[in-house]
Amino acid sequence: MIFQVPFQYENLIIRIRQENKLKKVSDAEEIIMSVIWSNEEPMALDEIRTKANATCGKDWKPQTVSTFLTRLCKKGFISSARKGRYHFYTPLINRQEYVKASYNLLISRFYHGDEGEMISEIKEAIKKEL
Repeated sequence: MIFQVPFQYENLIIRIRQENKLKKVSDAEEIIMSVIWSNEEPMALDEIRTKANATCGKDWKPQTVSTFLTRLCKKGFISSARKGRYHFYTPLINRQEYVKASYNLLISRFYHGDEGEMISEIKEAIKKEL
């Protein structure tokens, strides 16, 4: 069975490729994105840093988190709006879109678009562990 990428997610992948030259999101940047996605309101750097450090056992300094946020803005994953002395960050891509785009890229890269092949491989790996 060949997996067809839904049009809206194909556009998301194309947009990410065009705007970001297929730049990958690092593990640290994914942690930052996860923190931002977990909040309904825009978040300031210190709030993001505090939550990331608490939930992931990190000890990131403000400058480290600021670097991750700058990279995510440049990649088009978040936006930054200045209010007073602080910048507030909002996701431009929601978590579900990101997960689906990542899933579709995984299938495309490693399974030539064949979702069934990937599922079979996962089932086989699970059987071996049992």
